[in-house]
Amino acid sequence: MKGEGMTMKETELYGPVKDYFIDRGFKVRAEVRDIDVVAVKENLLVGIELKKGLTVDLLTQGALRQKTCDLVYVAVPKPKRIVKDKAMKNLLYLLRRLELGLLYVDLEKKRVLEVLPPSFYDLDKGRRARIKEKVRILEETHKRSMDGNVGGSKGKKLLTAYREEALRAVALLRLKGVVSPKELKERGLKSSLLNNNYYQWFFKVGHGKYTLKESLFLEKDYEVLVKDFIKEYQEQEKP
Repeated sequence: MKGEGMTMKETELYGPVKDYFIDRGFKVRAEVRDIDVVAVKENLLVGIELKKGLTVDLLTQGALRQKTCDLVYVAVPKPKRIVKDKAMKNLLYLLRRLELGLLYVDLEKKRVLEVLPPSFYDLDKGRRARIKEKVRILEETHKRSMDGNVGGSKGKKLLTAYREEALRAVALLRLKGVVSPKELKERGLKSSLLNNNYYQWFFKVGHGKYTLKESLFLEKDYEVLVKDFIKEYQEQEKP
């Protein structure tokens, strides 16, 4: 994340940060045993690391300061626009996990905005709050019979467990012509696939009977999978 002017010096951040903590009753000193800024109130020791932008090095420095400081902030220039998007949300989550505070320094107005205070992060509590998502991840992993995706793919349709089941239904329809939800269930597939018709691949031809849409077109990779699934069904039906 870039600040308002990368030609600036980190020392320009010090004045506003110093004033910010002095206004809150802290004694402030700079460059104390490799820590950019130290703020002390009674027996509370706060370390502040200054950087021109949020980098891995800055986060590493902040984590190292936690060995000796009670609280640690990282301070960077305030962006021209603070966008509360997914990237910002994820960044704040990372800082919470690291138990680091975040300060934005407005170099024009010479003031500091505390974006995030440093605080203890209860990882177990966070995991309990996301237990349903963990269950979904486990279910999705177990339901996939193959590893049909490439890790790191962006902007590409993924072979999810649901899509795989739908492609298996396509294979069965290619083989049988017409099938019912009951027949899908007998094959271990969701009986609701045909009626839900999420991908618009199926066409109802009668009560509880479905076939494939005449205009159905599948991508090359999916066509290969459908052919493999057809072979599986043919092998299963051999005496």
